[in-house]
Amino acid sequence: MPPSSKSEYKKHKDSDPGVNERTGRIANSIDLSSDPDYTKLLEHYQHAEFTECKEELAKLEKRYPEHPGLLKFKDDLQMKLSLKNIAISIEEEEKRKKKKVILNSSVFVVIGVLIVMIIFFFSYYFLNDNVTAKQLEDETALLTSLSYQTEQLLLAGQPQPAAKIIERMTTINSEFENLPELISRTDDLLRLEANYQTALNLITENKNNEALVILNEIEVEKPNFWDVSQQIVSIETSLQIAEYMEEGNAAYQVEEWDQVISAYENALILDPELDDPLMNEQLLRGYLNVIISMLENENTSIEDIENAETYYRKAVAIAPQSKAFANERGNLQKASSNLIELKFTQIAKASLGDKNQTATSIAKAVSYMRKAANIQPEDTILNLDLKKAEYYQIAFKNFIEMNWEQSITNLNQISSMDSNYANGNANLLLFEAYYALGKQYYSVGLYLDAINKLEQAEILAWNDSDNLIKLFQVQVFLGDTIGKLNDYKNAVSYYKYALNAIQVNKKLTNFPAIATKLAEADVFTAYENYEEAFNAFQEVLKGIDVVYSTSEIEISDGTCLAFFANENLSTVDAVLDANDLPISMTITYGRKLKVPIIEK
Repeated sequence: MPPSSKSEYKKHKDSDPGVNERTGRIANSIDLSSDPDYTKLLEHYQHAEFTECKEELAKLEKRYPEHPGLLKFKDDLQMKLSLKNIAISIEEEEKRKKKKVILNSSVFVVIGVLIVMIIFFFSYYFLNDNVTAKQLEDETALLTSLSYQTEQLLLAGQPQPAAKIIERMTTINSEFENLPELISRTDDLLRLEANYQTALNLITENKNNEALVILNEIEVEKPNFWDVSQQIVSIETSLQIAEYMEEGNAAYQVEEWDQVISAYENALILDPELDDPLMNEQLLRGYLNVIISMLENENTSIEDIENAETYYRKAVAIAPQSKAFANERGNLQKASSNLIELKFTQIAKASLGDKNQTATSIAKAVSYMRKAANIQPEDTILNLDLKKAEYYQIAFKNFIEMNWEQSITNLNQISSMDSNYANGNANLLLFEAYYALGKQYYSVGLYLDAINKLEQAEILAWNDSDNLIKLFQVQVFLGDTIGKLNDYKNAVSYYKYALNAIQVNKKLTNFPAIATKLAEADVFTAYENYEEAFNAFQEVLKGIDVVYSTSEIEISDGTCLAFFANENLSTVDAVLDANDLPISMTITYGRKLKVPIIEK
């Protein structure tokens, strides 16, 4: 690269005093960098364009004679040109040598070509046979590949693309061994495809039955072909829905509301998105009529109420918000109120009639009954039911606390209004209360009062023919009490009633001592020796528990003993005595208790 004019000039000036003397002050003061030709000179030099450099340098020397920078540049350029001339000479010499080498090589190439042509001539026929074999091999490979593609398309149920490939294969080699089978299978699939399309067209035309016939034929011939099975299911579902719709419409005409609901709900199960205005209207009226019918039924169960509540929610969901259905919506609101009231009432009655009831469950039952009465405050029947429930709650509390007289008072008030209140639970408690109060009077010598209470218990026991031990115990106790008044004749009569009712003679075959004593009592009775008969019967009754059957039964914590005993055909007195328990009407913790009964 040539140095810049300033720096080179400065170097010249510093290193060569003679130049300084020649150029003088004028040469030193010239700045070549501002001259455009000098700039061109440098550009030509940078691009190794030395001829152009020489021309530009000549121009500058005329303009700036004896300029040290130009002199230095001239020396450097002459050196470059000399080197270039030397390189050109060397290059021309090498070219002459190459031409000589090429000439010699050409001779050898011509000889080689002649040899190759001779070899090609002799090997042509041999190579031609090999090419034909290779072409045949390539064709077979191509046909095999196309055959595989066709096979895959047929397996995927795409006969039309398969047919196009078969056409290409036929063009290549119509004698290819796989072609007949592929053509046959493709034709079969094209036929099935046409039948399938026909079925789809029939579906579009709402001719589902005809379409179903074709689709079933396709399914039989080629199972799992495309979506044929799904189409069959879809059509069958549509036909089933249509059948349910017809069934619902027919039931609506004759006001068979349960069938209306069943038919339309079955249709909705098959198609939850089904939105038919006529179906919705008739289903709504079906729900409403069933709810009203259930509300009018005196024997409605809690399960019925829950079903009705479900119907109510469904009815509300489909009730149109239009003036035409204002009456139905009003009826639904009323039905909702009645359902809630009835549900509260039924829950309360179920709790009061439960044999495993407790003071807590009875309190909840009264609360439900009060809620029901608050919904319908003008309903006299509801208010009467609430009053009975409150009496029963008080009576139960008094019973558990063994406040017999007050319990009997409240239970009698209930019985005067409903002889079988709380599924018979009121009468059961009344029997045990009378019996316990009779024993209480007996224990303090108030025999007449005891007899009065025991006779009330006997009346109640007569109504429970399944529980033999209940009537047996109360009649035996009446005999004991009457005997205390020295009325031996009536006392013996009660003993005989009690023993005959349980068919005691059949039960004493394995107990000869007691059977003998019983026979002796009967003889005294026959001779009207009632006092001796009374004493003899008492001897028999001391060991009478041999006729009882006893089993162990689990009892839960807090259970009322009266309900537990009666549910297992026994009495409170019998269970307490069998288990040597203190007098109590509830069990404080769960356990197994011995339960004596008298079998028929």
